[in-house]
Amino acid sequence: MVKRRMAVIIFLACFCFCLMPCYAMAASTTDASESINVSRECSLKFSYICDGTAFEDVSVKLYKIADVTSDFQYILTSDFESSALILNGIRTNGEWNVIRSTLETHIIADNIKAYTTAKTDSEGLVCFEKLKPGLYLAVVGTVTDGEITCFFDSALVALPGLSADGNWQYQVAVASKSEIVPPSDKDIELKVLKLWKGDEGINSRPKNIEVEIFKNGISHQKIVLTKDNNWSYSWTTKDDSAIWTVIERSTPSGYTMTVEKRDNSFILTNTYTPPNPGGSSDAPQTGDTYSIMLYVILITVSGSMLLILGIVGKRNSYEDNK
Repeated sequence: MVKRRMAVIIFLACFCFCLMPCYAMAASTTDASESINVSRECSLKFSYICDGTAFEDVSVKLYKIADVTSDFQYILTSDFESSALILNGIRTNGEWNVIRSTLETHIIADNIKAYTTAKTDSEGLVCFEKLKPGLYLAVVGTVTDGEITCFFDSALVALPGLSADGNWQYQVAVASKSEIVPPSDKDIELKVLKLWKGDEGINSRPKNIEVEIFKNGISHQKIVLTKDNNWSYSWTTKDDSAIWTVIERSTPSGYTMTVEKRDNSFILTNTYTPPNPGGSSDAPQTGDTYSIMLYVILITVSGSMLLILGIVGKRNSYEDNK
């Protein structure tokens, strides 16, 4: 009888355990074997070499985008807080590229000063020392050495970096992506397109938005996008290797704005973020959203069953001793 009673108790315990919600670490730390030491200093080295040519004396601007917690959660710095970008929970390189291009736009449009600046040596290398853990963006742009003109893409880098064995690396080296810019005197057509996301059926879109266009970091013109012009605008310019960027001014309340460059088009996307009643909409989701009532029910049911088993056990024991 005792063995049978214990078997029922074990079954109930297993049953309740299986119904418990399972909590998982954030996707960005599933492969990490340790927490981040947020007080440890980091170093970040970049190489700027294009088509075998090392670019010397190139000014590299480094921006600190976000601080990071020991469990790898990003918190935007004051310089980029107004962007309202959501950095936690990003899973793909495509999403990070959109974040990167949006940050570039904010730097130009909001005239954000670099966290620190350094120049490359004769081998095209530059190293930043004594950096605190966080998310950094390195920006160079188009440079020339008299023979070739090369465009170096910006680099968005997390410090520390995660190695293949799941350990944090506090010294990170990056080879900057580059491409040769061929001379051209042709005309090209550039286009800006506004997309709306997540607000279907919600009457929250403004009647128009103002977009500012920049050429080589200088304001070129301001335009207004509306439903009447299909939330788009295009213009023709010389293909003179100029760097064009666009940004939406006064993003509507409840939306987060991102900028993505696809060939000669700039995609401005406003993503609607519904408010979270009774709490902050910015609070990270770190686990399942099972109702607390599930626990109450499980505890009540298991407690009642154990109480019944106890009564039955005592009665059987009493009858056995008669």
